Amino acid sequence: MGNFPYQNPKLTIRERVTDLMARMSLEEKVGQVNQHLYGWECYEKKKDGQVILTDTFKEHVKWGKGLGALYGLFRADPWSKVGFETGIAPEDSWKLVNQVQEYVINQSRWKIPALIVEECPHGHQGLGGISYPTNLGRGNSFNTKLTEQSSRLMAKELAAKGVHLALVSTLDLAKDPRWGRTEECFGEDPILAARMSEAVIAGFQGHLISDEEAYLDKTVIEINKQPEQIGVVLKHCIAQGEALGGHNSGTVTIGGREFKDVYFPLLESTRNAIGVMAAYNDVDGVPCHINGQLFQKTLREQIGYQGIVMADGIALDRLEDVFDEKTVSANAALEAGIDLSLWDETYLQITEGVTEKKIKESVLNAACARVLGIKFLLGLFEKPFVEDPQERLTQILAESKANNLRAAEESLTMLKNNGLLPLDRKTEKIAVIGPNANSLYALLGDYSAPQSANMTNLTIYQQIQNVFSESEVVFSEGCEVRNTKNQNPKIEAAVKECQDADVIICVLGGSSARNFDMEFLKNGAVSSKGINMDSGENVDVASLSLGGQQLTLLKTVKKLRKPLVTVLIQGRPYDIQEVQQLSDAVLIGWFPGQAGGTAIARTLIGDNNPSGRLNISYPLNSQQLPVYYYQRAASKKDDYYDQKGAPLHEFGSGLSYTQFSYERLHVHKESDTITISVTVKNVGEFTGKETVLLFVRLLGGRVIQRHKQLKAFDKIELLPDESAEVTFALSDDQFYFTDMDQSYKRADGCRIMVKDLSEEIIFGN
Repeated sequence: MGNFPYQNPKLTIRERVTDLMARMSLEEKVGQVNQHLYGWECYEKKKDGQVILTDTFKEHVKWGKGLGALYGLFRADPWSKVGFETGIAPEDSWKLVNQVQEYVINQSRWKIPALIVEECPHGHQGLGGISYPTNLGRGNSFNTKLTEQSSRLMAKELAAKGVHLALVSTLDLAKDPRWGRTEECFGEDPILAARMSEAVIAGFQGHLISDEEAYLDKTVIEINKQPEQIGVVLKHCIAQGEALGGHNSGTVTIGGREFKDVYFPLLESTRNAIGVMAAYNDVDGVPCHINGQLFQKTLREQIGYQGIVMADGIALDRLEDVFDEKTVSANAALEAGIDLSLWDETYLQITEGVTEKKIKESVLNAACARVLGIKFLLGLFEKPFVEDPQERLTQILAESKANNLRAAEESLTMLKNNGLLPLDRKTEKIAVIGPNANSLYALLGDYSAPQSANMTNLTIYQQIQNVFSESEVVFSEGCEVRNTKNQNPKIEAAVKECQDADVIICVLGGSSARNFDMEFLKNGAVSSKGINMDSGENVDVASLSLGGQQLTLLKTVKKLRKPLVTVLIQGRPYDIQEVQQLSDAVLIGWFPGQAGGTAIARTLIGDNNPSGRLNISYPLNSQQLPVYYYQRAASKKDDYYDQKGAPLHEFGSGLSYTQFSYERLHVHKESDTITISVTVKNVGEFTGKETVLLFVRLLGGRVIQRHKQLKAFDKIELLPDESAEVTFALSDDQFYFTDMDQSYKRADGCRIMVKDLSEEIIFGN
C-alpha cells in the first residue's frame, strides 16, 4: 500500500479518484484522456528476438506525463504491417505488456498505469489468436449462452496476454447489406443484438459492474475482480447500420420515434459495459461524437450507464465538418461525454484549449475521472503487471478451439435441400470447386490476423478430404471472387475435375481478406481495395450480385447434370436467386472463422445438423432495399411493378435435417407480466436444435405500428419424437411504444405470434 489515499484499496473507488484528481496537473489529466498511439509503433522486435520500446512511444509518454491507454500493441494485419517476423507471439505478450507498463508507471508522477486495449470483433486480432465466426454468422445461432461462453474464453485469452479492454462489435444493426461492415452485426433486430450484447458483457466482465450499486461506491476488495475478467468496449454507438445508401460512416436520418423504439432497447443492453465506442455517423445531422443527448442524457442519466465512452479512430478529427478549430471540437466532444480519444490530433490540443478558455476544465475533469475510475475498477493500481501464463495460455487456446467449432457449426444456415444433404459417407468422388473452397483467409472476415502455416489445412476443401476419408476428393478454383479477366481457363479446369464426380460442392460468395500490398486510411479502413475484396470496412457495394464469373462457373458445371451443393462464404447477403434455382442444396456459411472448414465438412456429412436461422431478412437484390422485417404496417402496395417486395427468405428462416412441429400456444396475462408457452416437437428422424422466436404485433395508438417485433427467443435441442414446452415471460414495458405526442405509452393490446400460431389479447386499464 502506498502513502497516499488513492493508493489505499480499502477506500471506495470514488474516494480514490477524488484524491488522485486533486493531485494531478492539467497536463497529466490530458494525458489520461488520450489514446493517441498506434501500439505496433511502440516497440521494435530485433532480429535476435529482443524487443525494445521506440522513441515514438517514449516521447508521447513524456508529453502526457503518463499514458491513458494504448491501442493495438499486439495488432497484426496488413494495415499495421505486422506479421510473424515483426510481431509478438502469444506466449511472449505478457513480457511486452510489463515492459510498457513499467516504463509508463516510472514516467508518471503518481504511478498511474496504462490501459492496454486490443481489437476483438470476432476474436483477438493478434498473432496466434482464435478467430471465431463474424457476428453476422454468430447471430444466426440465436444462442446467447454460446456467445457468453465464447466471450469468456476470449477474455481469458486476452487477460493471459495482459490486455485490459477488448473492443467488440455488437451495437450495429444490419439494416442495409450494401454496407461493408454488415458482417460485424448480430443481425437486423435490436432485441437479438441487445441479448447478444448482454451475453458478451457477461462473458468478458462477469459482474464487474451491476445495476445494483455504483461501482464507484465500492472498494476493489468488494469488487474482487478475477484475473480472467477484462473490460469490454461495445461498438458502435449508435445507428451506424442506418447510413443512407449503405455508405460507411454516412449520415443517418432516423427520427426521435424510431430512435426510441428501435435503438433505446439496444442502448439499455450496454448499461453494465465498461465502455462503449461512439460511431462515425451522425444522427439527424448531429455527429455521434458531439451528441450529448445520446451519451450524457440518454445513456448516463436515463439508462444509468457507468462506463467510459471511447472515440472511434480519428473520428474527433472529422469534427472539422462542424468546427473550424480542434480546440472547439475537443470541448464539444468532452461536453458530449467522450472520455478517451483514439489516434486523433484533436485531444492533443486540450491543454492549449483549457489555457485559452476554449475548453472548460470541468469537462476534462469529468472525462479523466471516468478513465481513472475504470483503471481502479480493473485493479491496475494493485496489480499493474501480468504474470507469465505458462501452460495456462495453451490450455485456454485448446478450450477455445473446441468452443470455436461449436460456434461455427451453429452459425451455418441451410436455405435449400432437396434431400441431397447430408451426403452419403461412401460417395466415391467429390469435386470441390470455387474461389472460397481452398482459402483459410476467405473464412475469416475483416479484422483478422495473419495465420500460421500449420493453419492452412483448415480450408473447406481440405476438411472435406478429412471427413470423407473413404472418398476421392478433388479441387479446382474455378474462378476468382471478383476478377473477370482470364477466368475461362479456370472454369474449364474446374469442369474437367467435375466430369466424373458423383457430387459437386461449389464454394462461392465474397471476401474480406486483406493483403499486405493494399493501402489504408489513417483509421485502418481499406483505401485501395484488392480486386477480390468486396466486403469489410469501407468496402460498400451498390449491387448485391455475386462478383466475377461465379454464376458462369455455377451454370457451366450445372450442365454436367451432377448433384450440386452450393456453399456461400460471405459477409453480407448476395443475390442468390439463380444459385438456389441451379443448386440441389444451399448452405450459407457466412465468414465462419478458423473452424469454419471443419464445421461445413461435418455438416455436409451429417455429423452436424444445421441449426442456424437467418438473423436478417434475406433480400432478392439491392433494388428492393430496405427489407428488414419490422417496418411499419402502412397501407401500401408491397410489390413493385417489376418484382416482388417480399424478401427471398424471411427473418428466422432456416432448414434442418429434421422437422419440428408447434402446437398448444398459451398466453396468460397477469398484472405486469404476460407468460407465453408453446410445445415444440421433433417430428423428424435426426436430433436437432430449434430456435423458437416470439414476435409481438402491438395494437392501438395514434401511430402506425410495426408488422411485428421480436421480443424473446430460445434455442432447444430435441431427440427424434421428443417434445418440450418453451415458456417466455414478457414484462409490461415490452408492450410500450412512442406515440404521436412523443410520449411512451402502453399499447391497447397485442398479437402474440410463434411460428404459425397466434393469439390476440387486449390490455385492461
